[in-house]
Amino acid sequence: MATSNPSFIIKRYDSFGGKFIDSQYLGASYETGKPHQFMNTLTKIFSAKSRFIGTKPLLSMTGGRPGGVKEIDTEVYRWKLQGAEYKCARVIENLEAANTAPGLNGANFSVKLDLDFFSYPEVMLPEDPDFPVAVVEGPVDDGTGYIYTFRLEGDNPTAFLPTDLLREGAEFSKSWTSVQSERNQYFGGQQYATSFMLEGQVSAFAQEVVVTDKAWRDQGKLAVEFFYTDYRTGKRQKVTKFLPYAEAMMHEELMMSIEAQSWYGKKQTKQGPDGYWVKTGAGVREQMRDGHTEFYNGPLTTTRIKDYLLDIFFAREDEQNRSITALTGTLGSVMFHDMLATEAASFLQVDTHFTTKIKDKPRHLSFGAQYKHYQGPEGIEMDLMLNPLYDSRRYCKRKHPTFTNFPIDYTRFTFMDFGSTQGEDNITQLRVKDTTRWGWVAGTHTPTGPVQGGQAGGKIAGYDMFTETTSGTWIKDVTKTGELIFDDEA
Repeated sequence: MATSNPSFIIKRYDSFGGKFIDSQYLGASYETGKPHQFMNTLTKIFSAKSRFIGTKPLLSMTGGRPGGVKEIDTEVYRWKLQGAEYKCARVIENLEAANTAPGLNGANFSVKLDLDFFSYPEVMLPEDPDFPVAVVEGPVDDGTGYIYTFRLEGDNPTAFLPTDLLREGAEFSKSWTSVQSERNQYFGGQQYATSFMLEGQVSAFAQEVVVTDKAWRDQGKLAVEFFYTDYRTGKRQKVTKFLPYAEAMMHEELMMSIEAQSWYGKKQTKQGPDGYWVKTGAGVREQMRDGHTEFYNGPLTTTRIKDYLLDIFFAREDEQNRSITALTGTLGSVMFHDMLATEAASFLQVDTHFTTKIKDKPRHLSFGAQYKHYQGPEGIEMDLMLNPLYDSRRYCKRKHPTFTNFPIDYTRFTFMDFGSTQGEDNITQLRVKDTTRWGWVAGTHTPTGPVQGGQAGGKIAGYDMFTETTSGTWIKDVTKTGELIFDDEA
């Protein structure tokens, strides 16, 4: 582990934070008139913190760039979601507990179910489809459920229903109708989907920088160059004055706030200090609590991935629409690679990917590649994407129980369907129309210098820079998402 106090340090310039900048902050952190510095460059120390600046995987994948989000007219939004068109009925009480052979010799037997959708002449299937049962009477509401009288279908008098098929929680589903072939007057019914009205809301974000007149004058005296990531392009930029750097960091902090809140935010509405409502939207994790969540503590295997993804898609999506993206930390990415590399080792293949020639050195060979994609049976397809927030102690401070130098989210897998739901993106970034603003408020100064002969915004020597916006992540159908979460006690 690198030492935290190298012996070569003769002067330390402490960092600072917050929204207010004056000349004392600049003087204490980046003193003027310092000795000659070779290369005239401030090199950032080797640390994990810097790699997360400018990295916003969720915003980039949902179109969360300027002009790439969906605008709405107000902070609160609603949408409708339709449930499955067919529901299975469940046994809520075993009324034949003392009967060891229900249905023997064509005898009727009773079942209490949780739905009143069924009636004569419908035929239902229990969990074993070899034992169809016909509805004779019912449903009769007894206050705790619906009692049906069933009869086992078939001409075999020795057949009876296995008692395990009548246990509490066992399922029955309507399958067909059995009606007379002449002068019939009995008909079966249908089921219709449940519709839901759901509600979400977006969050508001704001940052500012307060600059004094002396800070504006002293910024050009710093013998230091500053590096930052342009939040609009993602490219690394260099400036020789501090205030352009401060302004860029203000915008970057706004975007990182949106990214972090999009993952970890909690839905709440409360009054602000001026009596106006502060609305905060639900982040991805809170929305995904209604998705497919599993805990694991062993090695990652293709069997686990296959079974998990089939559980999400089975009977919900056809084989042509089963693509999903998994976001994970570094160790999760390594585990995924090791899993597929182990599987691939069992196949005899002529490899042209792991062993390649180095372009500039044709006599040298290079070995290695990383698996980032998995194609499973029945149309399952999975892309792996690194989520740097899962590696960051800034956002996750719980230590991994085995790899204690890393956060526990290092091995978390978040499965997100970035495809479409009825022609629209399943995951969308929202923004309230006309809420994105940035600029400066003049005092006796502006970003270009002191006011000389013109109108000032106030008599305080300095100026304010600001930026604000609204944003929210909207997952239309959370049943197409899920998480595999490492838990050493699972």
